[in-house]
Amino acid sequence: MSDRRERSPLGGADPAKRGGGASEKIIDAARAIFVEAGEAAVTMRAVATRAEVSPMAAYRHFESREALMQAVMERGHDAFLRRMHHALAAPGPAERLAATGRAYLDFALENPRDYALMFMQSVAGDPCATSAQGPAWRDAATFRFLVDRISECAAAGLMPPGDPELQALSLWAHIHGLVSLYLAQKLALDEPAFRALCDRVLSMAWGRPGA
Repeated sequence: MSDRRERSPLGGADPAKRGGGASEKIIDAARAIFVEAGEAAVTMRAVATRAEVSPMAAYRHFESREALMQAVMERGHDAFLRRMHHALAAPGPAERLAATGRAYLDFALENPRDYALMFMQSVAGDPCATSAQGPAWRDAATFRFLVDRISECAAAGLMPPGDPELQALSLWAHIHGLVSLYLAQKLALDEPAFRALCDRVLSMAWGRPGA
């Protein structure tokens, strides 16, 4: 099996915009511990020590560990969306949809702890959670990005007509299921073989745009 430890830290917000504030310093410390040792290791005391602030100072910025983990998760969602936006550089609708799928896989495999926190665990304040107002994931920027890529493929006659939200949900479910199995080490595949499997399964699930 391939090494699925976190291979590169998330950049989070633009450093010029973050301004080195205390709250960002605390989030940076929490993320560093999270990436190195997992969610269980993220305690307010450990984060305060890493950030070189007092535990009381950490609590002044984040009222609870859960609030801090929500900030860590939001940093992951921001980085995920930036990664997906790279797909817009592809020349046509089919290429942009394919590039979106590759960006999804790249993010998940390079940032497995973030992916698990964002999509495989229940976290208070999760922007993709379902609430009394309905499924919040439907309005998530990353989901809308996928809906837009499918809509432009359909408009170009590259995919069958249908509900683009339902089609996007189907594609998301397929790739998320595969990634979840892989990260849980339930598939005896190295990374190249896993990527090839994803490509085949998604092609069978929805067909290859432009094929």
